[in-house]
Amino acid sequence: MKINNFNYKFYLSIILFSSLMIISCKNEFVEPQLQTLTNDNIAKIQTAADNIMREYQTPGLAAYISVGGEREFTLTRGVSNLITNEPMSVNNSFRIASITKTFTTEAVLILMDNGLIDLNKPILYYLPDLKLPKGADKITVRMLGNMTSGLFNYTNDPDLLTLRYSTFGEAVFTPQQLVAAAGNKDSLNFQPGTQYEYCNTNTVILGMLIEKVTGKKVRDVLSEKIFQPLGLVNTYWPISVFLPYPYTHGYIDSPDLHSFIDCTNWNSSWGDAAGALVSNIHDLVIWSKELNEGNLLTANSKRERFLWNVSGGYGFGLEHFSNWIGHPGIIDGYNSQIWINTVRQITIITTTNTNIDQPAYRAFAEFAMILDPTLTK
Repeated sequence: MKINNFNYKFYLSIILFSSLMIISCKNEFVEPQLQTLTNDNIAKIQTAADNIMREYQTPGLAAYISVGGEREFTLTRGVSNLITNEPMSVNNSFRIASITKTFTTEAVLILMDNGLIDLNKPILYYLPDLKLPKGADKITVRMLGNMTSGLFNYTNDPDLLTLRYSTFGEAVFTPQQLVAAAGNKDSLNFQPGTQYEYCNTNTVILGMLIEKVTGKKVRDVLSEKIFQPLGLVNTYWPISVFLPYPYTHGYIDSPDLHSFIDCTNWNSSWGDAAGALVSNIHDLVIWSKELNEGNLLTANSKRERFLWNVSGGYGFGLEHFSNWIGHPGIIDGYNSQIWINTVRQITIITTTNTNIDQPAYRAFAEFAMILDPTLTK
């Protein structure tokens, strides 16, 4: 049979074009172009991690790094337990300290969406029996969330600090006891809403607010509104001083500065709604996506989240610099960081098992400068 030459060339061209499209699609989805998280940058990050271990003498370091559209990787250094020499693991639980604030404030925003909280109302409208210094009637819920209340930071109170350290972390604190350190002051540090000052007292009061408007414990509200919807199975408010295995031990300096003290089981009531939570890197990866996208929030509460205060660096329970959003966490024995570059789609989570000289912050800073050329030392 004679084949028409025109039809033959036409069908051949279709076959060739289809083959090229298949090859092109395969390359696009299976082999993404690496522009940020390149092998060279990963090598630089690993070197930086080694240097931090030597310089800051932290027992252990764990980190998660990803770039959207490229890839993700984790690294660990050192040990999670100085007695057994068990290596650090990205699966370990640890105390996330002030990263707790991002959860507490998100719960407040969710309750705002539910019509239970008005950020414009004075906190004394909801908690009229709260003893606070003169002028505190001007402190709104929003000012507590964005750190512009002017209240004294209870973690600077010498009596509370003496009680915590003299009992080697066994002292149990109530939220009322922590807030009283600020309430007993003669005056506010500044007029509410006019300045920014990081203050743990603010978030403890927000925890009291959550309990007042819901009639439930903060831990139950966080579980119901955040942990369960997001599938955060390793994140919880501890009701015991003991962490579930596997976990990372936390260490502080001994009084003679020649050895470490294991403070893993120090009572977390010291942090309360400002710093009590326990989590692991897997859950914080999920949480980093929520911090960036706000899928549990309405458009209105997302605007509040990213409404930066008078200093321009703190939103509603969230820090901000350059193109990065996130939060640090520092408590006895633990230092953690969670940050997302919203433009370059970079996520960096770091954790160390000592807070001395904030090695997790140093790790984040080094890793971020490698991946984000807009940052400088």
